[in-house]
Amino acid sequence: MKAQVVVIGSGGAGLVAAIAAKRSGADVWLVSKTKRSLGTCTAYAGGIFSLACGDVSSREHFEKTMETGKHLNDSDLVRVLSEEAEGVLRELIRWGVNIKLENGRASVLSSAPSLIMGGAGFLDELISVAEGSGVKFLDWTVVTSIRVSMGRVTGINIQNWQTGEEGSIDTGSVILATGGGGQIYSHTDNPARITGDGYALALKAGAVLRDMEFVQFYPLGWAEPGFPRWLVDLSLVDSVRVTDSRGDEFLKETLRDWGYKDGKEGNLYARDRSARLVAQKDREGGVYAHLEDLTEEMLKDPDMQYCLGMDISFFKDIRRPFRLTPLEHYFCGGVVIDSFGRTAVDGLYACGEVTGGVDGANRVGGNALSNIVVFGYRAGITAAKEGRRTTGPGGLPPSGYLHEVSEDNGQDPLALRKELQEETWKALGPIRRTVEMERYLDLLSDFRTRKVRIKNPLGRLQVLEMQGLYETAKAVAQAALKRKESLGTHWRED
Repeated sequence: MKAQVVVIGSGGAGLVAAIAAKRSGADVWLVSKTKRSLGTCTAYAGGIFSLACGDVSSREHFEKTMETGKHLNDSDLVRVLSEEAEGVLRELIRWGVNIKLENGRASVLSSAPSLIMGGAGFLDELISVAEGSGVKFLDWTVVTSIRVSMGRVTGINIQNWQTGEEGSIDTGSVILATGGGGQIYSHTDNPARITGDGYALALKAGAVLRDMEFVQFYPLGWAEPGFPRWLVDLSLVDSVRVTDSRGDEFLKETLRDWGYKDGKEGNLYARDRSARLVAQKDREGGVYAHLEDLTEEMLKDPDMQYCLGMDISFFKDIRRPFRLTPLEHYFCGGVVIDSFGRTAVDGLYACGEVTGGVDGANRVGGNALSNIVVFGYRAGITAAKEGRRTTGPGGLPPSGYLHEVSEDNGQDPLALRKELQEETWKALGPIRRTVEMERYLDLLSDFRTRKVRIKNPLGRLQVLEMQGLYETAKAVAQAALKRKESLGTHWRED
């Protein structure tokens, strides 16, 4: 197979990149681990973009983004985000995507099938545009490596995890749009397929990562046994008591002490500090949302329904305190890119959460969706303009497995993943300690030596994903140990 541009990942960044490349005249393939768009963070996003529009100037948006990121952001990337988001969103509207622009924000919730899947309708519309434009899709397929010869991309190697069949695509331009690595954590709201694949592929190809220590934890998430792990909007503190084990409304009071008028404002600009505070209170005895405060009238309020994060039917008969904990939500760091999505490898581009630089040490709420459309659009156009088909070295690489595999014996890959996730949460959660991170890196070395068994296609996929999980976890741990000071989403208790 041959293509001028190959996009890896079918979330918002990948779809926008693929459409932009196709509309720029390129022959485009989009490769997805699942059925296109399913299992992506965009599908489960809140559906709200933060951007400069209406009464919010590009200067205001730029300064707030830099301030929230503790000025570790790449200012060139932030300037592009602040100056171009509205124009790119208007281009998507011309494509036929339903987007409502307001002052300082935009929304795609009008097409959302549910509150939990706030971006799923947005993705459905992008898929229709992509298919209508002639983008070709390859679903249920894992990219096992990016081929590079003499410093330039020559293609990708792939495996259909349902059948085990291996193959390759010759191409001179690859766009990474694989999202973050939330599945290294046991406490995350990321879908199961968000396993850090892009970080591993980029490193193996010769690209560079930055800011991997900065992992954004959402301050509030449901932690009640048997209840879905899902985030709770920080504005809950404005309507319902959120207390520590002593009954103090610590979070609401502290947000005011920090200068925020309410939880809604804190949700945009103080997720880092709020998550640390909630994590500390959780260790000291627990954090609780007093759902007995909810009245029938409150449950009918659309804002409250959005705040609770799940279908209202979950809460109709609940009138008692519910346990809360922070959840891993977003990777602020990632692949180093320039303002056109180029990486350190000729022919390799990246966009969206897999990249670093836009957010610095902490992300503004709503900037994630603006990021994926702006830099997906720019990367797609650039890859199409600079890309070429290649007749570079082909051939199939090793299987892409991190571990020795067997059909008969070895550890179950899902059990191995869960073990990694629990250890990651302890060592690399909202509060970090040197001794725990050093022990964790030793554990990772042992983790690599495990033998695993593959009994079915899903097991094959889980084993293929181990490479991304391992490389992502190692990158976060090494970066967190290297940065001695506490800053943004990185907090060293010692």
